Amino acid sequence: MRPSHLLLIRLARALGPALTGGTVATGCAYPTYSTRLADGPKPVDLRMDTPFLRNGQQAMVVIQSPAADSIALVSANGVDRYWSHSSRLSARVSGDFGDLRPSRQYAERHNGVLLDRLMKPATISVCQEGQCREFYHEFEVRLPERNDRTVALSAGWSTVFSRRTMRDESQGPLARKALSSGAFFVEGELAARKWSARAQGFYGGDGQGASLDLSRVVKEGNEVSYGIAMHVGGLRNDWLPDGRSTALMEKTAYSLSVGPSIMMRGVTASTQFGLLSNGHEALQVVATRLSANGRLTSVRIPVSVTAEKTFAFGGGPIVSRRRDALERLSASVHVLESLALNFGVSSHFIAWPGEQPSLDFRASEVLMTVGARYTLTW
Repeated sequence: MRPSHLLLIRLARALGPALTGGTVATGCAYPTYSTRLADGPKPVDLRMDTPFLRNGQQAMVVIQSPAADSIALVSANGVDRYWSHSSRLSARVSGDFGDLRPSRQYAERHNGVLLDRLMKPATISVCQEGQCREFYHEFEVRLPERNDRTVALSAGWSTVFSRRTMRDESQGPLARKALSSGAFFVEGELAARKWSARAQGFYGGDGQGASLDLSRVVKEGNEVSYGIAMHVGGLRNDWLPDGRSTALMEKTAYSLSVGPSIMMRGVTASTQFGLLSNGHEALQVVATRLSANGRLTSVRIPVSVTAEKTFAFGGGPIVSRRRDALERLSASVHVLESLALNFGVSSHFIAWPGEQPSLDFRASEVLMTVGARYTLTW
């Protein structure tokens, strides 16, 4: 074969999984973590696609010996058995290998040390022409840490990158391009058996705000519970212009919404209905909120995520021209036990009706935040 053709074939084999999609690449991945069970002229190798097992997740285990005509993998108690009448055995093994029934086990701390490794013994039989060799092997299972902490207090500083646009047809377009500022924020969170709460507040040069989210379990289930959620908040936008109308002079808006929710410990999803008012007018509110706090979930994870989409409308008999829409997504990643990095993006659109639709005043704001915070939990 010519060298150029050989090079093309190698490139096709290397790029084929990437071009055909992630599913193919995952399904055809060859185990990369290898253990040599026996050397010599009749070697025995065990390979896995993960360094350890986890509960609820399967790992590919491949055992091969070129001279074997059958291979068997058996747990120490004989509950799980895998065999193959060839020189290669492939099996899907999970963290409950050898358990009589699937069970959820958690890591424990002893004298400040996290004990999160559980060893599952197994026997591997490699046979050739009726003669078998047995090898002892232990699979490592990595256990998740149950989160017993229910209270968290955080404070930090974020740099805010904003892009604001305002338009008033009566006096021509107005625009403020990209700006940057800083904001100080505090946050408190509580997760109990039937209650969860989150209080937030921030203070910056272009605005201030605070909010409180409460969730109460009404019907409790094994994994998922159902209840009711409530949101109370206040937001002041100091970047809006002064003196253009009576409504614009009221820059602080207060919101209250209540609705059904679906809850797990530290995770709440709800759809709420309520009112938004600035003291001059009241708008109807439809909101969807999702909060997943990794520090207060049943199994501790280092990532917290909050998503919110709110739409307020009013002031019109059929099609409302008075609108206030907010979309926000924020995330916090803990790089150390108490130090986290914050990332967020939000979009806020406001419209006030004029005498005619062509005279409506519109303002929009897009924010990107990057910062850090320090958290105390107990």
